[in-house]
Amino acid sequence: MRYILFFLLNSLVLFAVGYPPSELKRVSLQLAWLNQFQFAGYYVAKEKDYYRNVGLDVKLKEYKPYMNVYNEVVAGKSDFGVGRSSLVRYDSAGKKVVMLGAIFQSSPDIVLTLEDSGIKSIEEFKGKTLMKTKEAIDNASINAMLKSHNLDVSDLNYVEHSFNIHDLIDKNIDLYAAYISNEPYTLDKMGIKYKIFSPKDDGFNFYSDILFTSRRYLEKNHEIVKSFKEASLRGWEYAFSHIDETISIILQKYNTQNKTKEALLYEANALKKLAYKDNSKLGDIQESQIQRTYDIYKILGLTKEKLQLKNLIHDEHKTYFTPKEREYIKTRGVVKFCTQPDALPYSAIKDGKFIGLGFGIMNMLRRDSGLEFELVTTKTLKESLQKAKAKECDMIPIMQETDSRKKIFHLTSPYYEEPLVITAKKDENYILNIESVLNKTFAVRQSTSFVEKLKKHYPKIKLVEVPTVAEGFNCVKSGRCFAYIDVLMSSAYYMQHNEIVGFKIVGQLDESVKVRMAIRDDDAMLFNIVNKTVKNISKKDIQHILNSWISVNYTKAINIFYLKEIVVAVFLFVLFMLYREYFLKKKNVKLQELQKELMELNKTLEQKVYEATKDLQKAQEIAKLGSWVCEEDRDGNRRLRWSKETYDICEIEYTLQNGINAKFLTKVHPDDVEKVKEFYAKSLRNKDKSFIRHKLLMDDGRVKFVDEHSETFYDENGMRTSYGTIQDVTQEVLLKQEMMKKDAFIIHQSRLAQMGEMMSMIAHQWKQPLSAIGATQMTISTVIELEKYDLSDEKQRKDFLNFLQTRLDKIALYVQNLSEIIRDFRDFYKPKKESAYLAIDTIVKKAYELVLDTYEAAKIEIELDLNSLSTIKVHENELMQVVLNIVNNAKEQLVQNNVVQAKIKISSYESKEEIFITIEDNAGGIDEEIVDKIFDPYFSTKLEKHGTGLGLYMSKIIVEEYHNGNISVQNIQDGAKFIIKLKKVVKTDEQNN
Repeated sequence: MRYILFFLLNSLVLFAVGYPPSELKRVSLQLAWLNQFQFAGYYVAKEKDYYRNVGLDVKLKEYKPYMNVYNEVVAGKSDFGVGRSSLVRYDSAGKKVVMLGAIFQSSPDIVLTLEDSGIKSIEEFKGKTLMKTKEAIDNASINAMLKSHNLDVSDLNYVEHSFNIHDLIDKNIDLYAAYISNEPYTLDKMGIKYKIFSPKDDGFNFYSDILFTSRRYLEKNHEIVKSFKEASLRGWEYAFSHIDETISIILQKYNTQNKTKEALLYEANALKKLAYKDNSKLGDIQESQIQRTYDIYKILGLTKEKLQLKNLIHDEHKTYFTPKEREYIKTRGVVKFCTQPDALPYSAIKDGKFIGLGFGIMNMLRRDSGLEFELVTTKTLKESLQKAKAKECDMIPIMQETDSRKKIFHLTSPYYEEPLVITAKKDENYILNIESVLNKTFAVRQSTSFVEKLKKHYPKIKLVEVPTVAEGFNCVKSGRCFAYIDVLMSSAYYMQHNEIVGFKIVGQLDESVKVRMAIRDDDAMLFNIVNKTVKNISKKDIQHILNSWISVNYTKAINIFYLKEIVVAVFLFVLFMLYREYFLKKKNVKLQELQKELMELNKTLEQKVYEATKDLQKAQEIAKLGSWVCEEDRDGNRRLRWSKETYDICEIEYTLQNGINAKFLTKVHPDDVEKVKEFYAKSLRNKDKSFIRHKLLMDDGRVKFVDEHSETFYDENGMRTSYGTIQDVTQEVLLKQEMMKKDAFIIHQSRLAQMGEMMSMIAHQWKQPLSAIGATQMTISTVIELEKYDLSDEKQRKDFLNFLQTRLDKIALYVQNLSEIIRDFRDFYKPKKESAYLAIDTIVKKAYELVLDTYEAAKIEIELDLNSLSTIKVHENELMQVVLNIVNNAKEQLVQNNVVQAKIKISSYESKEEIFITIEDNAGGIDEEIVDKIFDPYFSTKLEKHGTGLGLYMSKIIVEEYHNGNISVQNIQDGAKFIIKLKKVVKTDEQNN
């Protein structure tokens, strides 16, 4: 038994670190120099199993004298290589190699000479001997530096590199091609004075240590290339973030040059500056920089090939096809496809056209593969499947995998994944476990893949198959079904776009649906092409397509500048006229000429006024903003004038001049008539600015929302003139109403997504009491089975009853403990609409106690540093949920990044007017490219892990809208820091009572 256990443990360790050895793909990387920190990222990726975790067994090959790395890769002797800027010269047309990433954004190349060599300038290189590698002289920066000083390559003598600085010290050579991160340190340690000639000083600063592969290898192994690149960059990120640990790895396994720890540390710090120069993204390659390098080579006369940037720089989203596949695409003709005709937002056929997520996917497939597609119209999914079986359709773009479908289709890799949810009437309780409601009936759509899954996983489940989503909701509404099961986005989309009320999502199943493409099983070439393309569809592309079905576009009001311009122009003109009048009185002889000029000016002014008025009307039309003026004469009579846009907003004929106000009141919604009358009466009485938002009822029953502003002015005679504006804000109001609905749904959906984590916590905290109950039960059973007490004896019978009562009391205590755990989690999940005055530290401690056991089990330390004594008015559970969202995100990053000594610190403190909660971790921080997006709705970096992209967005809503606070994030030394800022609210005496 002991040996079997030992074998199992070793097997678990073996397979826990990635792919089994038999499934690893062997690849090789040719380095451009001897082993040192220059290649640390690749060492780390190998030793930390980053390569192994993506199925690769990588051999790192050290540089050898007279070697040309470019030729090694092109000839297939190595799969990948580390090259210099000379790659541009070798392969400007991008016919043979592809650049994957530039590790150093700035070149470390320098030329060294001893201070006593007498060489003081680059011009003095002529006739001198330079030690360099075979590739170094082809380096653009060194070549350009020589050329800029009127030197040619042939003006120097060259010897192959020995990699021994003593050749320079012993004056066997005059010049030594070196790295800024290596040889200067050695010379400094030896106390030898030297001079550096750097291409950067002459403005020639290009990429270095460019990871590349051959085009032939890329076309056959695109997924391997992509995985290798990602694992390598991850290794480099770790190497630069953990320099001391990386140096230890080099000293143990890769120190063929016998470098000291200090030398490696010097090299690491120098190279890190080059890798992240100007805050560049690690491995970034910009087309403009490659173009500049090529231009230098062309000026030097070292290349004649035409530069093809798109071929030379790797595009990880591009699909690479083999020659046979390209020929197939060229000759294939139209590919016919069927689809699900009524499954928005995924797919549908409307007016004979294909729409939905699938339409966007097909567009990307057409763009990336070069294939042409033609829709075969069907009325149901069942009909689409039948046509596909009969080979009338070559493929179906939206398909989920089932055992039956695998027998008749080739199914591609999944490109999207969606959880299954349960939708029921809004008065139903949340379902924590579907097993508890299997006695009820559920509606599902016919022919959907998850029907087979549900029947397989829940044999007792009662399903009613309906043809459409609408029928599913009707089944629930009529009471024939308890709930409707479908994918999340489908249910949400139907409820949002059909104004469904009285329903809510009450649970989420463990099962999810992975969306694939189905290809006819007798066309392997078509399958290979489509599958390759599907694999390159990014999560960003999917999210972009989904956003077109869930996003809301906002219409912004347009400011009006024209009125001010007209007033200023008229004012200036008046000044000009007054000056002219004075001037004309003194210059009568020029009267006729000036009169002609004045006539011309008047014409120009009239034209300008006309154009400005026209522009003003156009601006009002665009902004849906009308204006009105109400003038009062000495007799108390009022004259009302409207702009054209005011007539248009109220939908009143422009020809109506008298009785406008009476006509307007007939357009006011009956609910708002009295309110509007009071508004106008008040605006005429008061000099202050007035505002009202009210509804208009159009003749066809439509309701408009309008904003009105007005202000009244009195002249010196006490006569009143009121100016006002009216703006159509219907779209804005409807959008806000829609957003309120969405926000409510988003908060609920986020709560739903958090249920899995809650259940994990409950299970963890139940483990110990359940174990204790089991142990107590076994004790009682053992005592009874061994007959330790003689029940015929009165004393022993009494002892047995005491023993039994003691054990039962313990079981009762354990059961009470279990109930308390459930109560704590139930109280957290129960929504509390009313706010209360509570201490912030108390809320944080409650959240801390909920997760403490789980995080200790994950070996994550949670440190509390709470220093806030004030109580403020908060929604307790919602604010606790914000803390848990952030802490759980930190936990996922710590686990994913395998952080040693993982730690989360929660702090609180306060100023005179505010209270702060900060949550810090040491998980490595947030990518700067996405740090500004993490609070956006549906933005997620963990789509493959069922991430909803709603947790932090919901947290932002709770903090900023529920509590009038602020939430932000910033990267710190080892991780990220979230800052929650809440305003203090003074508690009144009434509230104290």
